[in-house]
Amino acid sequence: MSKPKTPKKTTKTTKPKAKPKPPTKKAAPPTSIKAGDFILADFVGYTQEDHRLFDTTKEDIARAEDVYDEQDTYGPRLLIVGQGWMVPGVDDALIGMHVGESKHVTLEPQQAFGLRDSQQVRIIPRARIKTDKKLVRGMRVTIGNQSGTIRHVGGGRVTVDFNPMLAGHTIEYDITVTKRLTSAKDKLEAFLYRRFTGVDKESLTVTTKGKTVTIAIKADPRLLLNQSLQIWKLGLTHDIETHLKDKYTKVFFTEEWQVAAKDTTPSS
Repeated sequence: MSKPKTPKKTTKTTKPKAKPKPPTKKAAPPTSIKAGDFILADFVGYTQEDHRLFDTTKEDIARAEDVYDEQDTYGPRLLIVGQGWMVPGVDDALIGMHVGESKHVTLEPQQAFGLRDSQQVRIIPRARIKTDKKLVRGMRVTIGNQSGTIRHVGGGRVTVDFNPMLAGHTIEYDITVTKRLTSAKDKLEAFLYRRFTGVDKESLTVTTKGKTVTIAIKADPRLLLNQSLQIWKLGLTHDIETHLKDKYTKVFFTEEWQVAAKDTTPSS
């Protein structure tokens, strides 16, 4: 007689409890642009009435609209928000934007270049306009410290409109914020390229040591012999004194000039 089989004992295996996952840290929301921020931004500005381009930082658009200027420097423009570097409506539109954001704004004359003032249209004796060029309608002239546009020429007198060229116009701007500048070095370089317009960046080197800035100008005759060089130096120094005086207190400019080697080949 066979013995009854004893049932096998089964052992239960318990899975180790999964460790709770640490809470996922939420990325901090991007900081919006505020008054006083240093930013780089791209702009395209048109008059609403005839869609005429009058301002752009983009070279391809300037070429497409046949307003490209080889003396100009294209690329994102340095702005200090709220400092009046652009018309009031653009300054207002920038506040609250984020880096990488684009915006289209339509500005009435009061928020752009102002309303036209009939008192700014004056009749000037021809002799007061110091130029040998023939005066024609639409020509820009400077009298004293004012610039204006000639509206009529005749009888030894010239009618000059001293209103801003876009006064009275409704304008449209496409704006893109490309970067916020936070470091003193970035701000310094942005000021440099803003002042030294149309200059190859490889011709300039910026170094800082403590509170001293040194701008090295390499051997580039187009730059070294430029009549505006001293004005650019003065402008950059003024920018540093006005906006970065807590970081830098001295500015040095060095210039590199190439001296042709003397020909030592013996003559025959």
